Amino acid sequence: MMMGLMIVGRTRLRALFERPALLVRAGMVCLGIAMILWLGGALAFAQGRFTDVLVSVVKNKVVAVNGVGPSEIDLGVGETVVSTKAFGLTGLAITSTRLLGFSSQLRHWGEQSLSVDEHVNRSEVLRELCVVATERSLYGFQETLAHWTTEGLGMSERVQELRAHGHVALVVTTERLVAFSAFMSRFHAMPLQGEELVQGIENTGDAVLVKTSRRTLMFRSRISGWTEMR
Repeated sequence: MMMGLMIVGRTRLRALFERPALLVRAGMVCLGIAMILWLGGALAFAQGRFTDVLVSVVKNKVVAVNGVGPSEIDLGVGETVVSTKAFGLTGLAITSTRLLGFSSQLRHWGEQSLSVDEHVNRSEVLRELCVVATERSLYGFQETLAHWTTEGLGMSERVQELRAHGHVALVVTTERLVAFSAFMSRFHAMPLQGEELVQGIENTGDAVLVKTSRRTLMFRSRISGWTEMR
């Protein structure tokens, strides 16, 4: 009789201690499920916010569309669209009076006015930047800031080549090497010396190597300025 009572007492005592533990485990499972759902929603939002963009013209507006939705900018009176480009997070619209750069991360249009009779000769769009060359200036758009930077050309200076890859764009002119990076909000120029000629260009997504008739020069996307290799 006493043994039976002791066994029943132990069983009830064990149940009293195990019940809170079960409740804690159930709470942890619920918390884990809630965290998974929250992270999934946050990831989906981020992916939608930072998806690739397309640029098009709809009536009197330029429209950029990404995973979140459209972003519009009105055209001025008499303003016409010459061309549109988009790659990755960056969109570009060239009009008769302006350069319009779009940042998918900021969902914002950046504007750069063109001078009267200034015409675009070359342009390149990368995932996080774009570079535009006219007969008067170079323009660089940084997607992370939705910001335009300008670099004027000399009176007799002419653009010979514009190439872009990864996070770096390179402009070769008759007088200089000019680089622009997605991580730095200005152009970086290296003057050519006298009759110095560009003989070869090699590049990766984050660096460009230029071999001339006199020296070898390197520009890196995250380091300001050019470096001469000796």
